[in-house]
Amino acid sequence: MKHFSNLAAFLVAGAVFAWAGNVHAQKIVKPDAVLASNSQVKVTYEDLLAELERLPEENRIEFLLSPQRVSKIVENILIGKIMSAEAQQAGLQNRPNVAAEIRNQTERVLAKYRREEIDSSAPKIDLTSLAREIFLTRMKDLERPALYSFWQTLIKTTDRTREAVQERAKLVKAKIDAGEELVTIARKYSDDDSAASNDGYVQPTPLAVLDNGYAAALEKLKPGESTIVETAYGTHIVRLITVVPRNRPVFADVKPAMLAEADKVYKQRLMDSYLEKIRSDPTLKYNKDVLDQVRPRLPEIPPPASSSAPAR
Repeated sequence: MKHFSNLAAFLVAGAVFAWAGNVHAQKIVKPDAVLASNSQVKVTYEDLLAELERLPEENRIEFLLSPQRVSKIVENILIGKIMSAEAQQAGLQNRPNVAAEIRNQTERVLAKYRREEIDSSAPKIDLTSLAREIFLTRMKDLERPALYSFWQTLIKTTDRTREAVQERAKLVKAKIDAGEELVTIARKYSDDDSAASNDGYVQPTPLAVLDNGYAAALEKLKPGESTIVETAYGTHIVRLITVVPRNRPVFADVKPAMLAEADKVYKQRLMDSYLEKIRSDPTLKYNKDVLDQVRPRLPEIPPPASSSAPAR
């Protein structure tokens, strides 16, 4: 009942409610307030809240703010109630298959709220130790790699001799080292198509996504230094701009998130214990004979005909 109660509390406290007109005043809506009716049935605010349980919790308030959506869902509830009333008048609920489905759905709903009740009534304990344990097992995933911001000019080898490429690369590096403007160099010398939009500058990037040789060369540089690197794409003249060091969070940095994770683990362990108690109940029995009868029988496939040659 937790989600239902949270939503109801918010709405009763004064949510904007307009389902069939241009009503934009904040009002307290009672659960038994009638939203729609005919001579057979009525749809109450409580019915609407129950129907909204089908939606993800984070989408429910946004849904209620749309008069068209609310009007449509109220209409659907009304139609469902009319059909249900007509079905009961016809005695359809007494059909064995219908009665079994009603019972099954009722049990599913009750089981859902029983699970929520178990979660909400879990004893309050200090979860710091469990949170720290989760942190230690996930420390590698929480680590953020170093990020390298750099500038480059690419010289493609497609239409040039190796000597011409080396000459051009040395020229570009000399201009960089002499302090010439990087944007001007990239626009004049780079064969990289992206240079027209980024002027050779590359946003903060982890080394793991770069070519191995390129990454190794970049890692050796200090900010402001440059080097020449060859890859399958051509020859690159690279200058390191900045490095954001690798971030290894300590427990205090991520404690709230780890406590939330620990709460989930703790409650799942309680649920697992609850389910194990049911499964290990000595009075629990499965009727294997009947279960075997439930399974359909497939026709037996005859063995393949012998392919051996007949005896002479």
